[in-house]
Amino acid sequence: MPAMKEADPQRLGQLRAMIDAIDESVHRLLIQRASVIDELIEAKGTAKNGAAFRPGREADMMRRLAARHSGNLPLVAVEHLWREIISTFTALQAPFRVRFATEGDAVAMTEAARFTFGFTVPAEALESSDEVVAWMEEGGTDKLGLVPIEAKSGSWWEGLASAQIVARLPFLHGMERQADVPALVLAPPLADPVPFEIGCYVVHAAPNRLSGLSLDILGQAPSSCLVATSDGAALADAARSAGLDIRAVGGYAAPLRVDA
Repeated sequence: MPAMKEADPQRLGQLRAMIDAIDESVHRLLIQRASVIDELIEAKGTAKNGAAFRPGREADMMRRLAARHSGNLPLVAVEHLWREIISTFTALQAPFRVRFATEGDAVAMTEAARFTFGFTVPAEALESSDEVVAWMEEGGTDKLGLVPIEAKSGSWWEGLASAQIVARLPFLHGMERQADVPALVLAPPLADPVPFEIGCYVVHAAPNRLSGLSLDILGQAPSSCLVATSDGAALADAARSAGLDIRAVGGYAAPLRVDA
């Protein structure tokens, strides 16, 4: 066995000093970011519940993060840190709370909620997706809901009236992470909506009546289904031709595939 190289105390001290300096810079930049948020609140008047959530902007930020990332630091770790930052600073602009359904895999859903929204935002577990939707529909702009895709509690999507789907998780695909359960984020009407890349629709029909279309079936029940598509016009035409009732219930930014 080759002899282990003896550590150089002077070099170790230099490297630890560099790490301390970097940590201090990161902290200082976070404080600076908070001061910019204060100015943003003053300039835009967003210091009210629910007004600061921007799923489209968040998706753009995550895409830029993945594009510029390099080195041996796992991207999933950076994603987690960034989501904590985004969620915390969003809550500084407009406090909000989260409730998530634990049906299926309660541990996975809890991890998804905390991974996505961090630990500074109040989060509460509910037993079913129906309960999450009912809570969202009670009103209020300071709420976000989280439901698993293909939840087992019937056709929860039928309860969506004012609330809508605004994001799909996980956004970054291709990485191993504990918080990897497929889920949808629900929100009240957004203060600053942007067009969704992928639209979500409730169709009152069995999925087999929509064959031939490029659809992602997010949930299905005997008489209705929740589908996602990038071509809402084609879906609407097909549903109209077949005499099917269809309505839009939000959408989300197209998830990004990344190399692990």
